Amino acid sequence: MARQISSASFYLLAAGTALAGLFLAALGAQLAWAGGSAFYALSGALLLLAGLQLARRRLSAIHLTALNFAATWAWAIHEVGLDGWALLPRVDFISVLLPLFLLPFVRSRLAPEPSGSQLAGIRRGYAIGAQAVLGGVALLVALRPGWAEGSGPGPAIAPRSAGAPVAAGWAYPGQDPGGARFSDLYQIDRGNVGKLQRVWTYREPVPQADTPGLAFKDEAVPLQVDGKLFACTGNDTVIALDAETGRLLWRHDPRVRLQGVLSGICRGVAYHDGTTAAGAPSSSCAKRIMLATLDARLIALDAGTGRPCPDFGQGGEVSLRQGIEPIVPGQYYQTSPPAIVNGLAVIGGLVQDNQSTGEPSGVIRAFDVRTGALAWAWDLGRPGDASAAPVPAPYTRGTPNSWTLLSADPDLGLVYVPTGNATPDFVGSHRKPLWEKFASSIVALDVKTGRVRWSYQFVHHDLWDYDTSAQPVLFDMPTQSGPVPALLQATKHGQLFVLDRRTGQPLTGVIEKPVPQTDVPGEWTARTQPFSVGMPSVDGPALNERSMWGISPFDQLLCRRKFHALRYDGVFTPPSLRGSIFYPSQLGGVDWGGVSVDKGRGLLIVPSTRFATVTRLEPRSDGADYAYPQAGTPYGVVGGPFMTALGVPCQSPPYSTLTAIDLRSRKVVWERPLGTAEEIGPLGVASHLPFTIGAPPVVGGPITTAGDLVFIGAVGDRRLRAIDSLTGKELWSDKLPAGNQATPITYRAPRSGRQMVVIVSGGRASLFGAGNMPFHVVAYALR
Repeated sequence: MARQISSASFYLLAAGTALAGLFLAALGAQLAWAGGSAFYALSGALLLLAGLQLARRRLSAIHLTALNFAATWAWAIHEVGLDGWALLPRVDFISVLLPLFLLPFVRSRLAPEPSGSQLAGIRRGYAIGAQAVLGGVALLVALRPGWAEGSGPGPAIAPRSAGAPVAAGWAYPGQDPGGARFSDLYQIDRGNVGKLQRVWTYREPVPQADTPGLAFKDEAVPLQVDGKLFACTGNDTVIALDAETGRLLWRHDPRVRLQGVLSGICRGVAYHDGTTAAGAPSSSCAKRIMLATLDARLIALDAGTGRPCPDFGQGGEVSLRQGIEPIVPGQYYQTSPPAIVNGLAVIGGLVQDNQSTGEPSGVIRAFDVRTGALAWAWDLGRPGDASAAPVPAPYTRGTPNSWTLLSADPDLGLVYVPTGNATPDFVGSHRKPLWEKFASSIVALDVKTGRVRWSYQFVHHDLWDYDTSAQPVLFDMPTQSGPVPALLQATKHGQLFVLDRRTGQPLTGVIEKPVPQTDVPGEWTARTQPFSVGMPSVDGPALNERSMWGISPFDQLLCRRKFHALRYDGVFTPPSLRGSIFYPSQLGGVDWGGVSVDKGRGLLIVPSTRFATVTRLEPRSDGADYAYPQAGTPYGVVGGPFMTALGVPCQSPPYSTLTAIDLRSRKVVWERPLGTAEEIGPLGVASHLPFTIGAPPVVGGPITTAGDLVFIGAVGDRRLRAIDSLTGKELWSDKLPAGNQATPITYRAPRSGRQMVVIVSGGRASLFGAGNMPFHVVAYALR
């Protein structure tokens, strides 16, 4: 029986080798014909011959495989050098196959046999070579020189300057109204962060969903004020915890209606201290929490009790559906908190992407934070009129919206609104000139009147869903003539623009570059696009055939064929009927979590995603079912991540990075991949491999501290990390109980005086994960 099994295994190996060779030879020839590498065809031919010779029991099968082994390694190193992750799919199959050919049950069946000493020498030589190369692969992937510690050396970082003290709490999602995400606390520093330990965890169960497949993505940035922590779950339940112990103080469930909502997201709440304002109420609700909900309500809660504020709107809430209706369920709701500035709550709204041309309005509204009265509304259908007077008709439908966090400068009296596209995203021939002017831009609105002070556009005639998703960051930019009030806007396509926040004029170089043009009938493309050449970009190198990846030469070959079949001409490759690769893509660049500015060192920390997608336009036909129908345009959209059939990215790692930039020299200090392969793998199954790969996507943001630390979760491996802000070295990490797509905060505990680091963990664990996970608030302090 054992002999029969051994014989069957022998012929199975021969057949498998021949079939693998036939696959590589046939499809490799097609790749070569398309202008790609001819090596797959050559390697496939050698495999096919080796399989046939093995079936004939010829010793030449081993020689052919050894030749293929050596040629494959030489070709792979020529293509990608000693990049372990890039080498892996090129060499893994042949590096496993050769040792199999040297096993006794294979060798014993080969004829003619050389002498015993010759056979022993061949065996030892092949085995030693295979083991050495396999060991080298493992070492390259595990150590990945230059990845773990960050690239460098970069420019010298300035000594820490003593600026105005920052509050020991965290009263805004971005720590301050300008979203710098910097704390001057330094009890936890580079020397002792390794002693950080979990001190308490608060947990909420997974909410019930009204919509099948509803994904809860817990992205809340907690606030810490007056000894309390305030956060919200994916179904908008607001909790207040003791900031020292994590004990629940109160809980408010607004009972949101989730019909049609695809993503249960609450990025946090806003806080208003009315005790410092003129005419402030003297009793309840002087300090209040503002919540914007998934069913389009703005709710005011007493920060002390969690009860609705009776003087706000009707029973403590204002409907944000007024002037927006009719609304198809799930097409309009709020996921981000309002910006609180000068007594007003300023808020936009999320509009479901790519459904139609007539989706709900992207109007920006300001409400009196005490009464809920509408102060003004910026509606592109009423240019120059932001009055709060009742409109004779609903707000203009289909206009650019703002779904992310806003920033504000109370002294300048400006609120800064990052905008998206006029709907839908990938066809723009129907858009009106005024919509085009303010889409994919930053718009500075006068807080008192809602009128436009200035605007600056980052993408002209956006056909890529490159909406401005990151919160703009306000800081003082060091220049030769002294600090200048600046606004830094990070974009989805990996550009970093620095503007004078008073005027909107660029403070660093920006040039217009020619970009690829569309070939889609009825569409047009901007001739040029702005590139921020005065700042480093975080978009990564352009893709090419050698950038293609997979887990084996077989799916890598398929990815290479796809690459040649699709259109790709760089970052602004327009949508096409044949299919276009978007990179860094609508999933890439800097997401809503934004960046952090260490104000003491003038150091900018930028997390970014580099993850290719494919978008193909199809002429619409009656009855066609599209995930992105784009009703009202001639084209529906088919697309998704650029991946293999096994759910593995078609591009080489890294997929996410963390970059430090010196704001004085405007040069990169260090850059490192962010995240491991632990929670990702083929077919969506977690690999549990702790190797650094840059896990996609980066969703939450970083914070920086005066202890020269960066704290960040944000990526799909469920880890909170502490990074040395001067070198990029990872100093500490902890596995979170669920997804980590939120931004952490830090504060001084009110009674013990300990510096705490807190993050919300919940929802889906990664881009490729399945299932919802409970909501947690996790707190850390030094042991």
